[in-house]
Amino acid sequence: MKIKNIIIGVITSIVLINCGMSVLAKGFDINADNKIDVNDVTYLQNALSDFAEDTKLDLNNDGRIDVNDVSFLQIEISNQSVENNTQISISTKEYCKNVGDTFTISVDTNNDVNEITFTSSDSSVAKIISTEKRLAKVKVNKVGNATVTIKQCNKIITTKIKVEKARCIDLSEWNGDIDFNKVKKSGVTCVILRAGYGKDDNQEDEKFNEYYAKAKTAGLNVGAYWYSYATTIDAAKAEVRNCMKTIQGKEFDLPVFLDVEEYRQAVLPRRTLTDIISTFCDGIKSNGFESGLYSAKSMLVDSAYPDELASKYLIWMAAPNNSYNELPSFVDIHQYSWTGSVDGIRGDVDLNYIYNLN
Repeated sequence: MKIKNIIIGVITSIVLINCGMSVLAKGFDINADNKIDVNDVTYLQNALSDFAEDTKLDLNNDGRIDVNDVSFLQIEISNQSVENNTQISISTKEYCKNVGDTFTISVDTNNDVNEITFTSSDSSVAKIISTEKRLAKVKVNKVGNATVTIKQCNKIITTKIKVEKARCIDLSEWNGDIDFNKVKKSGVTCVILRAGYGKDDNQEDEKFNEYYAKAKTAGLNVGAYWYSYATTIDAAKAEVRNCMKTIQGKEFDLPVFLDVEEYRQAVLPRRTLTDIISTFCDGIKSNGFESGLYSAKSMLVDSAYPDELASKYLIWMAAPNNSYNELPSFVDIHQYSWTGSVDGIRGDVDLNYIYNLN
């Protein structure tokens, strides 16, 4: 029986190949007509019938020229058809998000074989944190604009992401009962909760766990802060341990901040206070959380080494008498009011804008 008749029973299947490499470049145009199609299969079948020994016909590189090379070529032709007919689309061409948000880009495609890639033009603004088949999870970390390029085979589409500053409030047990759904509806997207204070046991904020659960349920981005009394490195280490006992098991969207504002800390030598802050923040980082510093403008600038701290941690500055443009360039979060009003909360509320979380 001639080999070409045996080939009729070969069943082809589609396998994953590199979309970026032309099949022409792979040497599969064996009849040299600048196309990869059924004519190449016929050419190869005839060559097998004539017992040709041209090594270029060993397409699968197994040292033989046989029916397996025909099957290999048929698969490549099928792949080429899938690639050339690939169509991809997205339902949202432009996103407007606030710093701290995480969202998912979903792609529609008729090609379930080849990989879809996602690339951000500026990862400091919009960072792709994970991908899975047709989905990409994106975290926005800074005010600005970015473009995400989506590619499958030779098809490319883009979506624009505009990131604006986030409205943020910070809360402690002193704020009482809160309707977090109303807070969310008011336009606030982030909350930073006092987890506790000091180095001793039983210094957890009484509302921390309640606030955390309700804020998460309402869809708010959540962070935490720890009020510090530390005046020594050992005290800072003890505050880390106490803080970790309180926040362990929690999942935060924002960092854990050290709140430094005590007079006893302001009168310490600059080097000492800077090292105390670093000890706490590094301790929090070593436990898998992002960390940062909260302090008043005067205290941070006059009592520590702010540039050194800003090179390692996020800076949240209390400066209600200044606009953001008047603050040092290293400030990431601006607390601009201590007497704000937010729907769902009785009494005064601290108001903040988040500009950067990198």
